[in-house]
Formats: sequence, C-alpha cells, structure tokens
Amino acid sequence: MVESPAAAESLLRRMEAAYGRIASYSDSTHVKFRNPDGSDRSSVDLKIWFARPGRFRVDAQSTRADGSPARREVMWTNGEKARAWASDKPVVNLEKIQIAGSRMFGTYAYHVPTLLEASYGGKKRLHELGSATMAGEENVEGVDCFRIRGEFHRDPYELWVGKSDQLIRKVVATYAGNQMEEVHRNVAVDTPIAAEIFNFAPENETVPPPAKKGMTPAKKSGP
Repeated sequence: MVESPAAAESLLRRMEAAYGRIASYSDSTHVKFRNPDGSDRSSVDLKIWFARPGRFRVDAQSTRADGSPARREVMWTNGEKARAWASDKPVVNLEKIQIAGSRMFGTYAYHVPTLLEASYGGKKRLHELGSATMAGEENVEGVDCFRIRGEFHRDPYELWVGKSDQLIRKVVATYAGNQMEEVHRNVAVDTPIAAEIFNFAPENETVPPPAKKGMTPAKKSGP
C-alpha cells in the first residue's frame, strides 16, 4: 500500500465516528512496556466497559518485571456516582470521570475510552494523530487491520485499525526509547453489559485520607 496522508486522515475520521456510534463497548486489553534495550519493564491487564448514557468502568492490574507487588486501579460510574480506587489507596468520590490528568493508570487506559466519550480525556484524542500516513495492512490476532503511522504529542505512534469496524486492535508507542504495546482483545460492541459491572465495590477499602480538591472520600461499603 502506498503511504497516503489523505487516506490516513480519512480512516482516522471514520475511526472517531465508529466509536461515537457505539451504544456499548467492552474489551480485554494487554499492555507491555519495554525499556530502550528491549527488556521487559512491566505489563498491564486492563478491562474496559462502557454503556451509554454515562456508564463506564476501567479496571487495570499492573505487574512489574522486578517482582514488585501487583497494583490494581479502578475508575467507574453507574451513571450517577463516579468513583476511583487503587489497591494502595482508598475509594474517593469524583465530580466526574476524567482519566487524563487523574494521575491514575497510564496512556494505555485513556486512548479507547476517550474515543468512546470525549469528556474523559484531555485536549487531544487518538484520532488526531499528527503526520499520519498509511503503512500497509496486517492481521492482528485474526482481525484484518489497516496500519497507520504518525505522532501523538510528538511521540511516534502506530495504530492497527480493524478494516470491517474501524476499531483499534493494537497501538505501539515510543517514549524516549521506551516502548508501549497495547493489544485490544475480545472486543464486543452493542451487547448487553450487566449493571453490576458499573456498581463495583472493592473488598479492601480503608479509612480515606482528607479529600483533595475535586474529590470527596467515599463512605465505606461492602463488596
């Protein structure tokens, strides 16, 4: 395939529109971080659930190659209350779901969610990839994809976008020589999602610290 900025821009616009049409979405994402020498640094197993209007959960467990204890982070809303929790922090109530800038998760956690709902992110989303060009076609775990190269906040990015549905199946990004690779599996669109998913309650809540601006400690609840 000949590299074409116009074709890449068109595909990115169709990708944005595809996520905007979705009534419900879920996937299982695996993320791997590598050091500049290619050695493994950490990995994340992430689940995303989203249902309009206003229900969402992102649930990630990260593991470092140095053997440090695994860490879990969750942000969720049932459409009425928004909350966040981590395995080393108490539950807090949020004014709204805002992944970018929350100091939770990493870049891997907000690319797809902010395509589903723009208000979850910052000023720029992944469909606004800069200097985008088509870079061929490739199959990602059984899904035929178009491959796009570009830059996001000046970092080199590659996207693999499903030919049939224009949804992301793989992202590879490079930050100062470090590499992040995320693969989206078990993508389900417009299928029912149980209400319990969005009413998450961690089992090991602790007494919360004083609230920060924009956050209020949540009352302790059962699992």
